[in-house]
Amino acid sequence: MRRRDIYNRIVIGIAVCSLGIINVNPTQESLTKVYPMTSISSEESDVTSDIGSNDEIEVLDDIESGQSAANKTGTVIGNNVNIRSGPNTTYGVVMAGSTGIKLSTGAAVTILGTESSTNASYPTWYKISFTYSNATYTGYIASSYITINSTGTTTGGTPSSDADFEAKLTAQGFPESYKVYLRQLHEKYPNWEFNAIKTGLDWNTVIENERSKSGQVKNLVQGTSSAPHYNWRSTAAGYTWATDTWYPYDGTSWFAVSDDLLKYYMDPRTYLSDTYIYCFESLTYMDGVQTQDGVEAILAGSFMAKANAAGGTDSYSKIMMQAGKDSNVSPYHIASRIKQEIGTAVSASVTGTNTTYPNIYNFYNIGANDTSGGGAVLNGLKWAATGNTYLRPWNTPYKSITGGAMYIGEKYILVGQNTLYTQKFNVTYKNSLYSHQYMSNVQAPSTEAAKLATAYKSNGLTSNKLSFSIPVYNNMPSTACAKPADSGNPNNWLKTLNVTGYSLTPSFGVNAVNDYSLIVPYTTTSIQISGTTVNANAKTTGIGTYDLNEGNNNITIKVTAQNGNVRTYNLTVVRIKADGTTGGNNTTDGNVTFNTSYNVGNSAITGVAVETGAANLVANLGINGSTAKVYMADGVTEQTGNVGTGNIVKVTNGKTTTSYTVTIYGDINGDGAISSADLLQLKKQLAGATSLSGAYLNAADIDKNGGVSSADLLQLKKHLVGASNIKQ
Repeated sequence: MRRRDIYNRIVIGIAVCSLGIINVNPTQESLTKVYPMTSISSEESDVTSDIGSNDEIEVLDDIESGQSAANKTGTVIGNNVNIRSGPNTTYGVVMAGSTGIKLSTGAAVTILGTESSTNASYPTWYKISFTYSNATYTGYIASSYITINSTGTTTGGTPSSDADFEAKLTAQGFPESYKVYLRQLHEKYPNWEFNAIKTGLDWNTVIENERSKSGQVKNLVQGTSSAPHYNWRSTAAGYTWATDTWYPYDGTSWFAVSDDLLKYYMDPRTYLSDTYIYCFESLTYMDGVQTQDGVEAILAGSFMAKANAAGGTDSYSKIMMQAGKDSNVSPYHIASRIKQEIGTAVSASVTGTNTTYPNIYNFYNIGANDTSGGGAVLNGLKWAATGNTYLRPWNTPYKSITGGAMYIGEKYILVGQNTLYTQKFNVTYKNSLYSHQYMSNVQAPSTEAAKLATAYKSNGLTSNKLSFSIPVYNNMPSTACAKPADSGNPNNWLKTLNVTGYSLTPSFGVNAVNDYSLIVPYTTTSIQISGTTVNANAKTTGIGTYDLNEGNNNITIKVTAQNGNVRTYNLTVVRIKADGTTGGNNTTDGNVTFNTSYNVGNSAITGVAVETGAANLVANLGINGSTAKVYMADGVTEQTGNVGTGNIVKVTNGKTTTSYTVTIYGDINGDGAISSADLLQLKKQLAGATSLSGAYLNAADIDKNGGVSSADLLQLKKHLVGASNIKQ
């Protein structure tokens, strides 16, 4: 078990919670029931998965309830549900301009009427009106995707006796997308209180400050050989596409999380069920609410359950109860945090038998900063053995458990990070926003919340008055963020690409280049293409033998990753025609005619692929009756290697010589490649530290919009990490 630093720590569970995810067969023929926070999968709705309770609720339409649904309000359940122009899937989708309208969970609608359909899967439809992009529309939606907001209907509704509850939700500023879940919880647990924590933070800003990227890794997910979770890992940090290698940030199995997984676990709506809501419960001590039996329920299955602490006569649960009272920290939180940290078996950090730090215990792994090489246990024990604060040295389990609770209370709970959620994602302690985070395991709030839910439920405490503080961000997505599919390795790169007997232009490399070309003589009527993938689970199409026509032959090779992502490689094979031309586009500039795929004119040549050799460029110009040579930027030194931005192509026809300057987008320094050196040049240009001109300035305009901006910088960064390819 690996440990971690007190300000950027990882809470590691012995096992990753399954989170109660329900997957519904997308080809099912009947949908008569839905599950809160579990998206329906069908032809009408995209497939997503959310953690949440499995409490079943009936979808009541006018056929099932015998009541008319007209003139009532409702909310949508399901992600990206099509809104039709008529009561059947045979009708088209209602359009907002050129966009087909889809609504998702939490969207409010007014039901105008009910109509039957011949569709066996969706026999009943509601005619609805709704607001979309600040305009009002009408359309039809299958009744299976609506919960009606009226007394005695679904748990997503608003009981007439709960006007005060609705008023409180509105007064606190809970978004509508939160309310659909809070209503369900309120109906089941009427004594619970929900408080909106208005962070004042922009959702996109929060994600940007928490996401994995170069120089910033704050959130980790575990991946093992049996459960690798490739699609939950980031490819922006700690990953090399060319070798399909992930680099762990803790131990050997903890990796930077993907943006989509981060968004899922940062979205407060993910936790609005009766199992995971406890990540928003106050972590302070509540006399009479938290009991020793409740602590034992959390410790069940661990070495601490109904057992006395080493060297004493008091049980672990009794010590935790007293520690909670002394530190004003919830003993349930103490128990779940310790169990999350050290697991169910005796961890090396709590045996008291370490030879370097004998009789020292660290139940919270405070100070246990880790590296990929390990050493966390020793670091944590060192912290527990030194200093004189928080009852240190921790030479008994009692002192470790109590002193650690005092530490958590002072450092986190009392500065505003008083929920599991805000200890993981610091959006409340303004002095250290996005840092001062107790753990880095992105799943920690959900797994610890589930332990707390077990304690409350097993001790009959769920009917008590409990308070939950739930963050709200500005500019949040209109619906809850979906959990990304755990669908396999994302690598869709080729490791090799060969055409038997020929060399590609540019030379093939395991990099972000997608476009290649070659020229073959008229006598070559077919070619053999071979290639292998970086990842063994990726599949290719387009490899094999091709018959060639005269002129251009465009061949597409696709690589489909294990997770379904597709990368396309384009190969242009030019077979010289019988008349000696290449069969490209005829372009006349002055007295010279080019038969080429390049863009030639205004003393410039663009469209040249990176790493194109000088000889290949000349051949690809397709000139007859003229000669051409490529020179360095000085116009004197002949270029014999790869062409770069600023190189001069001199075309001579008779006594007339015309010069053309080459621009390769992204090759800002003119070395014929696209690299970090070009990134530095572009940053200097944007900062005003240098002033590019001519072809070099044109090469920096990567998006070709006539100016150089941060958008070009982003394009270049994406190219360098393999996320996209600069088009020439």
